[in-house]
Amino acid sequence: MKKKNSLTITSAMEVYQQIGKQLSETGLGVPMSTKDQEELESQDTLKQIPLMFRTEGSVFLELRSQEIQQSMGVSNDFPLEKGIDGVALDMCQKYVVQMEPCKREDIAIALETIASTFQCKVPDDFGLTQYFNLLEQYPRFCIEQATHTLLTTYTYPRLPLPKDFIDICQPMYIEHRDWLIKTSRRFYQLEIWKQMGGKVRNKYLPDVEEK
Repeated sequence: MKKKNSLTITSAMEVYQQIGKQLSETGLGVPMSTKDQEELESQDTLKQIPLMFRTEGSVFLELRSQEIQQSMGVSNDFPLEKGIDGVALDMCQKYVVQMEPCKREDIAIALETIASTFQCKVPDDFGLTQYFNLLEQYPRFCIEQATHTLLTTYTYPRLPLPKDFIDICQPMYIEHRDWLIKTSRRFYQLEIWKQMGGKVRNKYLPDVEEK
């Protein structure tokens, strides 16, 4: 008698359970360990951090930032101190350095690299000045990423226009800038909260000064 296909069941949850059971029965399924679950959660958190800020400790920084946003002043279980608090300022300051505008030399190197690869000419001094004026507001990592992207995707046998660089640099710059502003503000709020004593106040009860 032919075995009924278990994937005909209607419940999505049951489908997932049955798939896991089938793999376990064939010896291919291995229950996810606590370590594997933590690694998966860490990877999910990492995706919320801009690419160039994914450094050592950045996952803990992002998790603490989320915790500040969700629980500070709301939950009595919110921890007033965590290890990441002591290095958060240094990390944010390093990110600020990364966000500094690039040098004209960085743009010149990018243009020369692309021109050499595509075997096309670099603009004269006036043309180069236009590239510099339009692109020097972006961090070096944006210029480098734009260069890599254009080298691998640009299909025209000429030097990319400033707009081609901007289309890549601008979203990347905004993503990193906004994340850094958000994170810095949350840790600033945490410091204010600590100075206030870090207590959750009941809005239905009047504040009573301690004598």
